[in-house]
Amino acid sequence: MIAAAILIIGCKKPYNPSLAKYKTGELVVEGFINPGNDTTRFKLNRIVRLDTAVTAPVNNAQVIVEGADNSTYKLEGDTKGNYTAVLSLNNSQKYRLHIITTDNKNYVSDYVEVKITPVIDALNYSIKNNGLQINLDTHDAANTTRYYRWDYIETWEFHSKYESTYYVINNDIQPRPLDKQIYYCYSSANSANVLLGSSAKLTQDVIAQAPVAFVPSSSEKIEVEYSVIVYQYALTSDAFNFWQNLKKNTEQLGSIFDAQPSEITGNIHCTTDPTENVVGYISASTVQSKRIFVKNEMLPQSWKATYPYDCEADSIFEDITIGGKSVNQVDQQIKGSGVFLPITKINSLSHGQGYLASSPICVDCTLRGTIIKPSFWQ
Repeated sequence: MIAAAILIIGCKKPYNPSLAKYKTGELVVEGFINPGNDTTRFKLNRIVRLDTAVTAPVNNAQVIVEGADNSTYKLEGDTKGNYTAVLSLNNSQKYRLHIITTDNKNYVSDYVEVKITPVIDALNYSIKNNGLQINLDTHDAANTTRYYRWDYIETWEFHSKYESTYYVINNDIQPRPLDKQIYYCYSSANSANVLLGSSAKLTQDVIAQAPVAFVPSSSEKIEVEYSVIVYQYALTSDAFNFWQNLKKNTEQLGSIFDAQPSEITGNIHCTTDPTENVVGYISASTVQSKRIFVKNEMLPQSWKATYPYDCEADSIFEDITIGGKSVNQVDQQIKGSGVFLPITKINSLSHGQGYLASSPICVDCTLRGTIIKPSFWQ
C-alpha cells in the first residue's frame, strides 16, 4: 500500500492551463424588460480573461426596446455599461431588445411575452442551521405563472469594534461631535446566487417556504438590525431553463456528482456575426417585492457576532522614552500618519496625557459602510 501511494504521488505533474485559447470579447447582457412604471435596467459587458482584474463595460451603445407593434423605446447609458429607462408598455404585446455597438454590430433578442408577476404573499424567517433563514411564500390563483426567479438586496446596521470619542481636526485632537460619529454604520449587498422556484409539477401554482437568504449566527449583519428586500419575477419555461443552466454552471460544479459544465445559450443573437456567442436571456415581466426587518433582540441571545478583523487597542502617549529618546507618539502615530485613530483619552503619571487608540479599520465604520441611514430604515 505504501509503495502504491509513493507511485501515485510520484505521478503527479503540475498543470498550468493556457488561458489564451479561451474566447474573450463576447457580449454579456444582464437585465430584463420592465413593462410597468419601474425602471428597466440593462448592463452590458465584454467577457475578459480569468486573470484580468478589470471589467470591460460596453459604453456608448444604442440600446432599444422594440415592440411587435413597431413601437420603440430608447434607453440612456452611463459610463459603466448601464442603460436605463422608465417604460410604460402594452402588456398584451411582445417585446425584444436591440443593441447597436459603436463598431456597428447588431444584437437582437427574440420577441418575448410580458409575464405578470403575482405578489409575494409572505416573507418570514426561521432559526435554522445555527443561523437566520429567510423564506418566501407566493402563489398564482390563475395557475399561469409556474416559474419564478428571485433576487434580493440585504442591508444591515453594524458598528466598529471600538467607539471613538475623539478625532483629529486641524492637527489637533478634539472631542468628537455627534455629526462626526463613526461607530454605527449601514451596509448593503446584492444576492450572489441564482434563486429559482417552480410549481410546474404541482396541481396548484403555490411556492411555500422557498429559502431565499441565509445569515450565519456569527455574522455582524445581525448584531444590530438586518433587513432584506426580495424581488420576484415571473418567467417563461424557456427563461427558467436558461437560469437553471446558468445556476448549474456557476454554483453546482466541483465534484464528480455535480452537473457537467455546458455552454450557456440565451435568446439574444448577433445578427452581423451569427457565429458570435452572446451570453444573456431577455425576459419581460412586472416585478413584485417585499421587505422584512429583523432586530437582534428577536434572535437567540447566545449568538455572538464575530468582528471581521483582528483588533487591539494600544496606549499612545505624548511623552514616552523609546531607545533612550523622548518620543511623542500622539504626534507621530495619531496626528501625523493616522496609523491609529483615537478612541478615548487616558493619563499616566509617568507618560503624561495620551489616548487609547486602534487601527482605522477597527474604529471607523465608514471604511466598510456609511453613516447615512437608509430612507426605508425603521
